[in-house]
Amino acid sequence: MMSQDVNHSPAVCFLLGLPRSGTTLLAHLLQQHPAIVAPPEPWLMLALEAFGRVDHCHPAGASLVQAATSQFLDRIDRTRVTRAFADAAYGQYLAAAGKRTLVDKTPRYWMVLDFLDSLYPEAPRIVLMRNPYAIAASLKSTWGVPLLSAGSPPAVAACLADIVLGRPTPAIASSLADLVLGLPALAAYCSRPRTQVVRYEVLVARPSEEIRRVLGGLGYAPAKMSSTPLEQMDYLRSSTFGDRKILEKKPSTIAQSRLGEPNWASKRCR
Repeated sequence: MMSQDVNHSPAVCFLLGLPRSGTTLLAHLLQQHPAIVAPPEPWLMLALEAFGRVDHCHPAGASLVQAATSQFLDRIDRTRVTRAFADAAYGQYLAAAGKRTLVDKTPRYWMVLDFLDSLYPEAPRIVLMRNPYAIAASLKSTWGVPLLSAGSPPAVAACLADIVLGRPTPAIASSLADLVLGLPALAAYCSRPRTQVVRYEVLVARPSEEIRRVLGGLGYAPAKMSSTPLEQMDYLRSSTFGDRKILEKKPSTIAQSRLGEPNWASKRCR
């Protein structure tokens, strides 16, 4: 077990959910609290978990890079070193934003759940679940992934073959892996300690109640919440990641609720 002084580490929460499941919406609502920041999609844990593995065309030689870094890191506490790097990155981002809690919303973290557990065992998790048929429909309408078309079975079979042979087609194969592998992985993860489960259908039906509950689980007292003007969504416009469709919505449909208290709590609950 890694020895780490978590009391002096940046406050990080991992928001887990499949692509097209509503994670951008939930992250946007959470960061209306003045102490919370939610970058569009850091992908930091995916990069750190793959540290040392480079493209096969790397001029230094992919196998040499991986072997050398592995031999070096095997002589030290690799988890502690990786955690120190992540803490530094998260900490600097929080300091620049002037916030106290960073919500790392990266949908494909379902691929590195064990890595998350080893690196940040104390960090809270939020798992957002959505009807998989709705996710498949959104994948088709947004990215043209033919998971609901008449030609879906042949396309799925072809993608499975590509995955097995190690030559996946990026969009279709990744989306197929999300549904076939990611969905059960996240479902099983819901019972993990310090994990809150949010149902997308409940979130959009009762946003006030759900955001109040999630904030409470993060240690923050909920208070008045107003919709965020689109002018304040530059963090999404300036990024190539995250759900672009949210930019097309009216502020009143992004956050329709009031949480009841006169002001956001300035201190965390004890």
